[in-house]
Amino acid sequence: MLKNIRFGKLSLSVAIGLMALFFNSCVSYKKQIFFQGLKDTTYTATMKQPDPIIQRGDQLSIMVYALDQENAQVFNQPMGGGQGVNMNQMMQGGQGGGLIGYLVDEYGNIEFPKLGTLNILGYTQQQLQDSLKLKLRNYIKQPIINVRLLNFRVTFITSDRATTTVIMNNKTNILQFLGMVGGISWMDKRNNIVVIRQIDSKREILRVNLTDASIFNSPAYYLQPNDIIYVEPNKRKFLETNIQLLSYVTTIASTVSILVLFINSLAK
Repeated sequence: MLKNIRFGKLSLSVAIGLMALFFNSCVSYKKQIFFQGLKDTTYTATMKQPDPIIQRGDQLSIMVYALDQENAQVFNQPMGGGQGVNMNQMMQGGQGGGLIGYLVDEYGNIEFPKLGTLNILGYTQQQLQDSLKLKLRNYIKQPIINVRLLNFRVTFITSDRATTTVIMNNKTNILQFLGMVGGISWMDKRNNIVVIRQIDSKREILRVNLTDASIFNSPAYYLQPNDIIYVEPNKRKFLETNIQLLSYVTTIASTVSILVLFINSLAK
């Protein structure tokens, strides 16, 4: 009889523990709602996305146009070592086996036709366009320069997957990016998304709360090249991944209970 009482207390403790774990792992409905506090009205989008800064290892497309386009073609020809732009591959969306564009070396330099070595580290795309336009006036009439970053990569990490995506549109925000990678699951935290941003030797840690309307004013709203986005799992995720272990515990507890009853019945 004493054994039965002790086992009953043990079973009750196990049940209470499992229930406590379940309810502690639950996330409220309110924490699942995006953009809380956003009213039905018109907002002025005052935040301007900063132009990406050219860094070491960047891969640039630099296209040159002019009134005398035949003379401008020399600046669009491929060069040795993958430094030039292959026009055919660019027209096909940049697909191909070779490196396309101008690779910024470890010193921040590129080799440009006729102009030679140019140090462009720290330039924005607009600044590089303006600089090349000024320099090329000595060679062609009314030059038009188009600079585009080809390796605008963003890495997305959750507890069960990771992916690196090359973004074609340099004006992409974090919501658009989440749509590109399939969004976040209902078991991922929405109110503490970490964005790791590095520009040369400077690294920033930014936190984004998708459940609050303040997301639209966050410096992490617009993405920058090489951003890393990390989404933490919530407690419900922990419950899901350990549900099998809990099932094993329940099965063992039931088996022990039956065994104790069987032994007690034999002892009578």
